Amino acid sequence: EKEGAADGSSRAVGGSTVLGIDLGSRRAYVRCTVHAPLLLTTTLCIGAEIAYAAWVYAYAAHHAEMRSDEAAYLSSLYWSAFVVGRLSATPLAAYFSPGSILVPSLALEVLSLLALALLPPSSNVMRAGTVGAGVGVSMLFSNILSLLARYGLLTTAMTGALGAFAAIGHMTVPSLAGAAIDRHGYAALMPLLCALNGVGLALLTAVVLHLRANFHADEGSGGAVPQGGRRLGGRSKRAEEARRDAAEMQRDAAE
Repeated sequence: EKEGAADGSSRAVGGSTVLGIDLGSRRAYVRCTVHAPLLLTTTLCIGAEIAYAAWVYAYAAHHAEMRSDEAAYLSSLYWSAFVVGRLSATPLAAYFSPGSILVPSLALEVLSLLALALLPPSSNVMRAGTVGAGVGVSMLFSNILSLLARYGLLTTAMTGALGAFAAIGHMTVPSLAGAAIDRHGYAALMPLLCALNGVGLALLTAVVLHLRANFHADEGSGGAVPQGGRRLGGRSKRAEEARRDAAEMQRDAAE
């Protein structure tokens, strides 16, 4: 019981069955339906983030036929947009839930890459797509942490795993993009990155909908509340204790 509470598995609603397959425990249920998809999303999207920054100059110079001095600014533009997006996430977090930030921002990333893949390459298209891609991916990692914390599913092990899977994406996806360019030319770069982010968006959307359907977030403390269960956050516990004390006082007065 203590071990289950530590990784949030005791807060999962229902049994341990997914698509008719019994996973054996609620902990396995949470890992398969929440943790694993988010780890894969982190690998794909963070890896695509680094691959874009690594290859955007060569792509712009050779495929979009931008001048070298113009293409050289795209990497700086990308990371500047990333910083602006990350900073803008702070006030947004005061009004919107992590899931409400994650899905639209990653959708912006996918749409920006799709535009770069489909529209005729030009300087203006490259600049606009680079800004959209930078802002879109900037809110991913921090809000995945916030999403898990909101539903009581963020543990030290999961935090370390997210960092490790992000590092795997750093190491593998840029090399994958390079192999695709060697085989099919620079025209293959944006469709590849768009596909990777599209898979990440689908997984992320499924997890957000799954959490909303099966957990109640504790708005006061960030803890999760199973449907039909009691709140687990510190503020809710104090409120429950206060109600219990008031009820006892009323019983004492009646006696």
